[in-house]
Amino acid sequence: MNTDERRAKIIELLMCEKRPFSGSELAGLFQVTRQIIVQDIAILRAAGNDIIATSRGYMMPQSYKFCSKKIAVHHGEERTREELLTFVECGCKVIDVIVEHPLYGELRGMLMLQDSDDVEEFMKKVEKSNAALLSRLTRGVHLHTVESMNEDSIRKAIKVLQHKGILLE
Repeated sequence: MNTDERRAKIIELLMCEKRPFSGSELAGLFQVTRQIIVQDIAILRAAGNDIIATSRGYMMPQSYKFCSKKIAVHHGEERTREELLTFVECGCKVIDVIVEHPLYGELRGMLMLQDSDDVEEFMKKVEKSNAALLSRLTRGVHLHTVESMNEDSIRKAIKVLQHKGILLE
């Protein structure tokens, strides 16, 4: 398989599957190095393909119609799991986390968490990497973009977060 064929197959795979694929997983599938996949993704993005990198791997946004909303929250790092689980248990997908930095402006981290397994995997990565959450930059104040198949799930999440004292009002 040549380079163009591999890149076309990567696009096909990312468009057909709803789950993210890690660079290592793609490298194994196409029997190339992870670095080759990283280069392929960069070239595919430059060509206009909407490929996003999440903590779990590469994916392309689906063409489904979702309700989307940015929700402002405020909590300490010890409540991150609780907050993220609230969203997914209410039927929301957590797309990203956004903070306002005084020097750089808006900083965004892609999350793409849609169920409790995703949340637990993310939390394990947080603990294992010992990396700081973006919310540390703003003393716990941050936004999440969430999506759901219906507005009711988003309203429910807001109500639960408000009850828990996590929603920023």
